Amino acid sequence: MEYALEERIGNPDLFSGRKEELTYFLKWINDIKERKSQSSALLARRKMGKTALMERLFNITFFKNSGVIPFYYEIKEIKMWVKDFCKDFFLTFIYQYIAFKSRNPEYLRPQSRSNFEEVARIAQKEGLDYLCAIINDAAHAAAHEELNILWEIVRDAPKTIAARRNEYIVQMIDEFQFLNAMIYRDKNMKIQANDLAGGYLSSAESKIAPLLVSGSWVGWLMNLLMMMLPARFRYEFLENMPEEEAIEMVYKYSQFFEVPVTEETAYLLAQMAEGSPFYISAIIRSRYRDKNLTTIDGLTKTLEFETLDNQGVIKLTWMEYVASALPRINDRNGKNIVLYLCKHRDREVTRKELIDELKLDIPEVKLEEKLKALVKSDIIAQGTSNNRYQGVTDNIFDKVFRGVYEEEIREFDIGDIAKEYHEGFEKLKEQYNRLLGRYNSQKGHFAEYAILDRLRIHGREHNEFLKSITRNLPGDFNFSDYSLVWKYNSSPEYAKDFSVDIFARAQSPGDYSVIGEVKNRDLKKFSREEAVQFQVKYEEIKKIENLERAVGFVFSRCGFTEEAEEYCKEKGIACSDDERWVGD
Repeated sequence: MEYALEERIGNPDLFSGRKEELTYFLKWINDIKERKSQSSALLARRKMGKTALMERLFNITFFKNSGVIPFYYEIKEIKMWVKDFCKDFFLTFIYQYIAFKSRNPEYLRPQSRSNFEEVARIAQKEGLDYLCAIINDAAHAAAHEELNILWEIVRDAPKTIAARRNEYIVQMIDEFQFLNAMIYRDKNMKIQANDLAGGYLSSAESKIAPLLVSGSWVGWLMNLLMMMLPARFRYEFLENMPEEEAIEMVYKYSQFFEVPVTEETAYLLAQMAEGSPFYISAIIRSRYRDKNLTTIDGLTKTLEFETLDNQGVIKLTWMEYVASALPRINDRNGKNIVLYLCKHRDREVTRKELIDELKLDIPEVKLEEKLKALVKSDIIAQGTSNNRYQGVTDNIFDKVFRGVYEEEIREFDIGDIAKEYHEGFEKLKEQYNRLLGRYNSQKGHFAEYAILDRLRIHGREHNEFLKSITRNLPGDFNFSDYSLVWKYNSSPEYAKDFSVDIFARAQSPGDYSVIGEVKNRDLKKFSREEAVQFQVKYEEIKKIENLERAVGFVFSRCGFTEEAEEYCKEKGIACSDDERWVGD
């Protein structure tokens, strides 16, 4: 797939999971053509993959080129004069529109986003003269500092162009909560333009250019939308990843960042992180100097560093949220409330319970104000009614908060947290061992990881050995250096949904790429039916990825049926049941 917009995740192959969310939002985008999609808000705390998801949605929509034009803009957490903001917002949209219509991604990276004359010249060059009228209108308003008119022009530009051209546009605006907070009406940036979001009251109802806005301050964004844009947005919450996707992310990041894990610790890490992509990434990429993620003790010490040490990324990120709430919790009562809600995070707590249990000498109306402020800062969550509240429902935040504040409230030994982590891992280890007795999915994951790692690191080095334990390879085949080694999942824009366990793209056009399947089962041999299904996927991937030289490969620890062997030999599918593929 083309990656027209550079994704901040870095290597695009690091994008993990989110299959359900991608499928949902791609359908939502496709439904725009039938005017069925309502503006939506994507809500998630920081580093949950929200921006990665939106950038991937942009790239897929750009790549598909099937009637919906994508526009992506991030409102940055920096102060901007409204005139400069409007120019940047407008010209970003116009350049992205031109890039889509001309199929030239270079326009997504213009040298300047402040020159109206240059973008008008480019529009004419690409045969998009009809853009010049709105460009000239925006330029005139900017030159004369008619700031209200300028904001109206640029805000409505996607909807205006879509209506004039009978087109459909999806507007993806990241960090929407900063629109009112970071934009100023004067050059000296003293007068906050705290009503800009309200301008979307009508635009958000558009069915030809609906919005997908997002924010990493959930309480803040929800408050903004409810106060200024009531009933205009559907809320979609980006939750933690399911177990299978979380484990896959552990293996993928382990391989990419060259941080070894074992079959057991991969499972333990995914479970302790509760599927949070942020926690998984932070632990694997931790700067802890003695990091060792192949043992429970190593996992415990790394997690302890990340949540209790001042250099830990997990602690630093959570403390940004705490800092925003500090004026509301910087007293004994505020900290005690958060600690109590953390302790009882598995249920909702009423204001009366807080007053009674914590013996708070504070009027209920003042308590309500304090609790609402904590909700807005994402330190706690609103319950099912205005009278109910709940602590952050993961098993790591409370340890970060306790490590910083609990000693102020009561006798506390910070060593207890490390002990809790270790005990938690031991319980998860027991759970893992029980699971292994029921199914072999974890064994399968580890076998895939081991083979991927062997190809990535030792493919060329162990060429002769690997060929000696593999049947049906072409006569001129050699294992080589690969530019990409990972699992292959069909992108959601394709009608067919399929995946294979191994995709190793050769660096040199003259070498063979490898497309493979791994079956690490104890009893069932690889069947002819499975071989036929694999051959279909192999041909599809080879076509999609435009591979001239590739070989299909199946590793089956339990071996192959006679019919499967014959079929694989006939189709040139390389086979191995030699366990040295997954171990020394």
